[in-house]
Amino acid sequence: MKVVVFAMACFSVSACSAQDVRSVEMPSATWKTLAPSPHKTLAVKVDTNVELEVLDWGGSGRPIVLLAGLGMTAHVFDAFAAKLAGPSHVYGITRRGYGASSQPTSGYSEERLVEDDLKVFDALNLVAPVVAGHSIAGNELSQLGVHHFGRIGGLV
Repeated sequence: MKVVVFAMACFSVSACSAQDVRSVEMPSATWKTLAPSPHKTLAVKVDTNVELEVLDWGGSGRPIVLLAGLGMTAHVFDAFAAKLAGPSHVYGITRRGYGASSQPTSGYSEERLVEDDLKVFDALNLVAPVVAGHSIAGNELSQLGVHHFGRIGGLV
């Protein structure tokens, strides 16, 4: 609940458009989770021939975007993401190179990964999302906070 309170405390405004998003059905073998939760799976185009798997747990409040640690997908948040949904609209991004997201041969710098995140925000019309992550996602969070602070509502 503290995350939701924090999430609702910090917001700014950005312009977004809803392009390059499609609902997809992922094979069940793509990711095995210990605590599956109901969610929609989206494919969001972020670059030429690069789509990211984005999980949408729903909700009706301010957006919260969850970023997984190294080697993990957004499914790592299945156990608790649905608990945040309701007062917040919760999404999880599987970065390029992992899970059902595209696995291009290049484009893995911190700057590129942040650009991918921003393209997801734009495609989903997310205004000032609170972005939370763990482990290596801290690199993306730092880049967002330093270079794109006007696009986010908070970092956790």
